[in-house]
Amino acid sequence: MPTRSQVCTWIAVAGLFAPSLAAGQDRTEREIVELIVRDGPRARAIRAEAEVTRREQLARLAYPNPAVTWSREGAGFTEFFQAEQSLPLFGVRASLARAGVAAAAAAEADRDVRLWQLRAEAGAAVARLAAEQARAESAAVQIREIERLIEILRTREAEGEGSRFDRLRAEQELRDIRQQATAASAAVAEARATIAGLLPAGIVVTTFAFAPPATAASESSTIPSVDALIVRASSARAELRALTQATQQAASEAEAARRSRLPAPTLFGGLKRADNEGTRERGGVFGVTVGIPLFDRGDREAARWSAEGERVAAERAATERRIHSEIAGAVDVLTLRQAALAQEDPAPAKELAQIAEVAYREGEVGILELLDAVRTAARARDRAIDIRLDARLARIALERVVGEPLWP
Repeated sequence: MPTRSQVCTWIAVAGLFAPSLAAGQDRTEREIVELIVRDGPRARAIRAEAEVTRREQLARLAYPNPAVTWSREGAGFTEFFQAEQSLPLFGVRASLARAGVAAAAAAEADRDVRLWQLRAEAGAAVARLAAEQARAESAAVQIREIERLIEILRTREAEGEGSRFDRLRAEQELRDIRQQATAASAAVAEARATIAGLLPAGIVVTTFAFAPPATAASESSTIPSVDALIVRASSARAELRALTQATQQAASEAEAARRSRLPAPTLFGGLKRADNEGTRERGGVFGVTVGIPLFDRGDREAARWSAEGERVAAERAATERRIHSEIAGAVDVLTLRQAALAQEDPAPAKELAQIAEVAYREGEVGILELLDAVRTAARARDRAIDIRLDARLARIALERVVGEPLWP
């Protein structure tokens, strides 16, 4: 009959994977990532920032509002009612329009950069959750194995074929493993909380339909060459597009600053009423006001934007160099991870535990050797989980630095 501690352990482990009473949905790993990138709070904030930039640039193209003036002179009646309008001529507005288009495109490219980084972060978070869940399942398997051994030891002790020491030593091992299962449960809860913070409000995912553990053949996909990946990254990395648009924006802003030294006329016109030899007459008023570019000729602003263009060009060169080194490093890491995955095989450790149990039944080994074999099999399962996680994170990292998916 199960003991109280056994029942508590089963309930704790089952609680990791049982659906919550809250309204939730079962989703696959890919669906979770897509949901985070499409509707998550961070994704919405990223898209909103790009929209703010676009609106700001459109606001710069608005024509100045007209002004209406009414004045009256008391020393001899004179009254004016006139309207005035400033006219941005000489191509200033066209230069600002080109700068706005480039700024909006740069903001959209920056949006794509951050969304791609968010996708990689979400994929890594889901991969870590899958690994933590697998560790929790492995701990549950180990608990069941030790509990089965304890039942055998109790039977042998009752029949006089086993010792009390063997049973107590196995029970102590069970307590240690339960502590590991508790730590695995906490890690699962933390990983789920991380994903919950990325999901849209009101979305509760109670069960994660993870893909089955990857085999060495499925994970050891052919890695494209570094040169081929660099070519793909040159067209896929949104950072480079953003810097290209920033360069165009700087050039257009400098041109607008140079054109702004040309005077923008302000036209005004209206009606006038005045006394003329005892009679009050009406007439029209028309004029133009032109600023004189005496102190501010736009040279300083144009020079500032020219310097900004040089800075962006230097940053683009540095970014290209960084991308090349990141790709080379990511390829090396993924190659090593896939090689380790190809060499990993937990089956011998499992067979070792089976052999040790048979040998213990036949009296060839003691309880310590049996428990050591069980621990070895558990370590092999955990090591396989870590190696699969490392290989998966390495693939995510390579796709992040390339800027586009490399595998389906």
